[in-house]
Amino acid sequence: MSMSVSASVAAAWAALSLQAADPQVDVQAQAAFDAVAQDYPALNATVMVEGEMAWQAEGGQARQPLDGVARDHNFYSIAKMLTGLAYIRLEQDGRMALDTPVREIDPGLPPAYDGVTLQHLLNHTGGVRHYTSEADWIAFADRRCAVPADALDYFIGDDLTAAPGAAFQYSTFGYVLLSHLLVEITDAESFDAAMRDVLGEAYLAHRDHEGANKATSRVGEPGDWQLYDGMSAECKFGGGGLLASARDLAAMGTALYRGDIVDPAALAERSPYWVGRAEELDLTYVAHSGGSPGGRAFLLVYVEPQVSVALTGNYDGPNLQELAITLADLFAGIPVAGDE
Repeated sequence: MSMSVSASVAAAWAALSLQAADPQVDVQAQAAFDAVAQDYPALNATVMVEGEMAWQAEGGQARQPLDGVARDHNFYSIAKMLTGLAYIRLEQDGRMALDTPVREIDPGLPPAYDGVTLQHLLNHTGGVRHYTSEADWIAFADRRCAVPADALDYFIGDDLTAAPGAAFQYSTFGYVLLSHLLVEITDAESFDAAMRDVLGEAYLAHRDHEGANKATSRVGEPGDWQLYDGMSAECKFGGGGLLASARDLAAMGTALYRGDIVDPAALAERSPYWVGRAEELDLTYVAHSGGSPGGRAFLLVYVEPQVSVALTGNYDGPNLQELAITLADLFAGIPVAGDE
């Protein structure tokens, strides 16, 4: 007699500790990781199951002595997810409603922002522009900022691309503005301090800086790696300017599925763009990718089976989503594509 999909998955979840301890799972995980790591100078992976370390790996073509699993890398746009979680936590704690107009928090913002709310910015529907070109990206990356307010003059005077709530437009600048507003709301001295104020010990990242481990390949010589000189995304803050190790990123995912960051009910109610459902598996997942020159990362959290997978690299290499899903499925006991 065949079981239903949900019953089959429930049975697999009940065997999580056995799956995580299965040497064959480790072998499969390592093979999947190695196939991707060969395209990076340094790539790290951490898998945590039910709050415990289940598996770690490090690889790459040009690893340095300090490129271990605890090495910090820029995880770029995954910072947007952490920023979103901070705002959901603010609302959950009764400190700030997400339908609050942003000019109520900072009256110094241009009048064009009159109709923009925190929720608009979180959903990428605030009309705040994104990068318009590679030159635009470089110009912003060349800036140096101590606090998010230092970055606002780069974009805050530009026209909104659409009326608030009218259209989705992915915007790093919208999340830079959210970073500034978070500092204003918490009256913190820095963005990291604001995040710690809201998320407490669950926040394990920190702002980017010059000298962080970021690599590029010389044109025509893809195996000859060199570090970027002076590369920093520090002015992006919660839009993509944070660093963490794969180990700490996975631990933040663990705090999420445990409910240490936000009540799962609050997360379900807000249903942000980085939360999804696999109905055929009765599975809720949280996922976000990040990548730009000098870094590539992916965080994938299975909420019900309590699996957190973090991948961080120091090069803008191939997208890591497929590898993250493979690792999460292996350690959740979910059949992986290609398995018998």
